Amino acid sequence: MNEPNGSMEEQLAAARAEIEELRGDKLRLQRELVRLRGLLRGEPRDLRSTKLNEALRE
Repeated sequence: MNEPNGSMEEQLAAARAEIEELRGDKLRLQRELVRLRGLLRGEPRDLRSTKLNEALRE
C-alpha cells in the first residue's frame, strides 16, 4: 500500500481493461454456447448420449 498513486492508477486502469476484455470473452462464449446448443438440438436424440441430453435440459 506504500505505492505511489500513479502506480495504483495504472494497476486500476489495467484491471479495468482486463475486465472489459473478459466481458467480451464471456459474451462471445455465451453466443457460441447458444449456437452449439442449437446444433445439438437439431440432431436426432438417439445419436446423442444420455449425459449430453441431461446437460442440455439444464
